[in-house]
Amino acid sequence: QAMRSITIAATNARGAAGLAAEPVEILACGLTGADWEDEYALLHGNVAQLGLSNQVVIKNDSIIALKGGTFSPYGAVIIAGTGGNCAVISPEGDEFVYHYYHDNYLQGGIALGRRALDSIYRSATGRMPATALTQLVLDQYAFTTVDELLRADCENRLGSTSSIAPLVFQAAHEGDYPSSLIIESFGVGLAELATAALAKFNMAGLDVEIVLSGGIFKAVGSLLDEVIAANIHMVVPRARIVNARYEPVAGAAVLGLQELDIEFTEDIRNRFENSCKKHDLIRVRTKPEMWAEGEP
Repeated sequence: QAMRSITIAATNARGAAGLAAEPVEILACGLTGADWEDEYALLHGNVAQLGLSNQVVIKNDSIIALKGGTFSPYGAVIIAGTGGNCAVISPEGDEFVYHYYHDNYLQGGIALGRRALDSIYRSATGRMPATALTQLVLDQYAFTTVDELLRADCENRLGSTSSIAPLVFQAAHEGDYPSSLIIESFGVGLAELATAALAKFNMAGLDVEIVLSGGIFKAVGSLLDEVIAANIHMVVPRARIVNARYEPVAGAAVLGLQELDIEFTEDIRNRFENSCKKHDLIRVRTKPEMWAEGEP
């Protein structure tokens, strides 16, 4: 099924570009499921057999998320979508991806939703102050009591907890202290992932871009970005925190161009930008510096 999807995507892209049927110069893939070493070899062999290109590059999908936020050949990425990941590429080209070492309580919207539920239950039993999350979550699921919510949770009737994550940011933005604590703790944990990964390659003293990617970083409010930046800057003072401008699939194009040693001239950057706009691949407006004045 995965190979069929890759074939369809590549064929449609080639047709949209008006290219002939012969193989393209390079096929760069950022794939979920590329975690253990043997999986990279397995995926490379299967993609190569599709005959779409004579040169195939297989990376974990976190790498193309990184490339969607920086044209630099090295850097780090913190991903928080439905799930999460973190990865680093060193100036020498060495890579580290957290894969299954990524903590469950930092797994994007799923983890934030679970934290929210725990706060609601703790509030209901008097172990923490009342939180606006209680009513917001009850309303979302059309329950009238926390008992109903808890029973549905215990019986696995709530679905993915990631659907609760936007409510955490909404409540925090409106001044709910318990929700702000959730976001603060989450941000501290994400920053730790990045700083530890950078330390593996002795990159703490470098002028390095750290990319934020995933739907969580599109949420209302700036608290999460600020917490991440503050905690990273304590360890990597010259880091530049950037919210990825492009969706990860555009990062795969950047990866392919870099693998071909193509220089990112102003002309190529402009063509890339215009193509991404045409295909609705602009993720958010990039923040060149976290503390820049005015609009990023």
